[in-house]
Amino acid sequence: MDEGENSIVVIVLSFGPLTEVVGRRQTITLDTNSTSLDLIKTLNLESWLKKGLKIAVNGKIKQLETILSDSDEIALLPPVSGG
Repeated sequence: MDEGENSIVVIVLSFGPLTEVVGRRQTITLDTNSTSLDLIKTLNLESWLKKGLKIAVNGKIKQLETILSDSDEIALLPPVSGG
């Protein structure tokens, strides 16, 4: 089915503990002009923002206000801990 001009499809990749929450890779349909923050809300990951979640769009770290485009690849990057 054609999603039309009012939506976009993005690929979401997650790493670390986020893979247990949203899976390693998935395709998400969003409204046109959606931001990275809209994607976070769609995935119910707002609590991860307080933990230091970063977003990369097509390989570059971006702000939450970044407007996404059709076929963008979004990487969800949780904070790294270790010792």
